[in-house]
Amino acid sequence: MQIKIASLHIILFILFALLFFSFSSNKLAYAHITKKYGNLSVEIGWGNEPALVGELNNAIVQVNQTNGKNTQTPVINALANMNILAKYGGVTKPLDFVPSAQQDGLYEAQMIPTRVGSYSLALNGTIREQKISAEIPLDLVESKQKLNFPDTASSSGGTDTTTAATTASAASNNIGPQLQGIVSQLSNDIDTTKGSIDALAKNGAGTQKSIQDLKNGADRSYMIAMGGVGAGIAGIVIAAVALSRKDPVKVT
Repeated sequence: MQIKIASLHIILFILFALLFFSFSSNKLAYAHITKKYGNLSVEIGWGNEPALVGELNNAIVQVNQTNGKNTQTPVINALANMNILAKYGGVTKPLDFVPSAQQDGLYEAQMIPTRVGSYSLALNGTIREQKISAEIPLDLVESKQKLNFPDTASSSGGTDTTTAATTASAASNNIGPQLQGIVSQLSNDIDTTKGSIDALAKNGAGTQKSIQDLKNGADRSYMIAMGGVGAGIAGIVIAAVALSRKDPVKVT
């Protein structure tokens, strides 16, 4: 009986954990990310969520300074000494952030994401003498197909035709974004791999040049050494000849 009760408790705990994590993941699906740098907090995200392909959006950066009483003060002109790039795989684009008219300490940069997948912001510079160098991910950019209604390919003819078109459209809307996401992620990975290969090629070229320089140095050292040996041998020969030409010493 005790074993059954213990098993029941374990099962209930597992179910509760699954429900908790499921709720948490749904709640944080479109959450902004906040990073701490000294007494500064930097929040990154999209202005419109979910971010959709082909739709005008704003990448936003919120900068606040934490005071001694745990209160936060917006930082004015925070990005004056910051360089911020939008990044998708190995492709980057500089962004021009401007202060928001609605909120102090909030900065916006317009962008139209053109591919489904993962984007990020690369930050480099200083804010109030606090050095910041980081790459912070943005929420996934999604396809508009999952929100389209009704589908543009649907027919307004008969009921059967409309039902069939709706069913096909639903299947297409479910499969299309998945395939587009896979292709975009694959393209992202290819761009990243290409960048790594280029870096390795540059390192290989540098290593090959270093080896060639060492070889050239060794060749020069060998020639100098052989010249020294030849000069030494010539000196010995000259000395021997000179000694052999001297008159022999007569013993009386």
